[in-house]
Amino acid sequence: MALPYHALKRLEPLMRGARILSLGYPDLMCSADEIEKLFGYKPTKFTDAHEWHKVKNPFPETIELFEAIGAKAMIVDFTAERGIEKIADLNHPHDLGKFDLVIDPGTLEHCFNIGQAFLNAANAVRQGGNIFHISPMTMLNHAFWSLNPTTFHDFYGQNGWTITELKVLPVAAPFVSSTERFDMHTEYLIRCLARRDTNRPLRWPIQTKYLKKMASRHAAPSSSGFDIGNSSATATDGARNRAHGFP
Repeated sequence: MALPYHALKRLEPLMRGARILSLGYPDLMCSADEIEKLFGYKPTKFTDAHEWHKVKNPFPETIELFEAIGAKAMIVDFTAERGIEKIADLNHPHDLGKFDLVIDPGTLEHCFNIGQAFLNAANAVRQGGNIFHISPMTMLNHAFWSLNPTTFHDFYGQNGWTITELKVLPVAAPFVSSTERFDMHTEYLIRCLARRDTNRPLRWPIQTKYLKKMASRHAAPSSSGFDIGNSSATATDGARNRAHGFP
């Protein structure tokens, strides 16, 4: 779990003085000079997490950054690897409290019960607060799951949130030649930032392409998604899908 420079640059105005929940310990995958440039202080503490991430130089310490910018942070994980984490297995329901900013620095894809992990994360965002994801899209065997842009578009959009950013980024810039043939094979990440505009209960989304298909047949549901925790909704969902020719 890590926050590269481009993610920190996007989050900087939201982090200052904020109450932050991080899902997993967010290693700062950047240099001391980059931290000083973004946040205006020079790191004095460093970690050896760069070895796990196979990067040459040590990373600035995350907790020192949070303290320097007046942020109050809670970090949850299924193990206290750094000794400060609150233990929580996100595969199961948890009431984690309410936060100004929830950061998923690449954690949810490692939870086998990823739908429940999404619920835990989203329910921890206060009304008017934000959630930030940096997730794999094409990183084979990196985790249990690779995610698609439609995952974030449909989950947050159909639950009344405002998606302020949804980008696909290469993990590393691909090799490009001006004269020779070259491959465009590379790994890609998804970066999503969404703001919670309502406190209404979260709902499971229906994939947008199926909503459009249902609308084209004049059979769109009265509201997008199905209530979470409603066992009858699951049966209705399956019956409705079969009735309209969906798998």
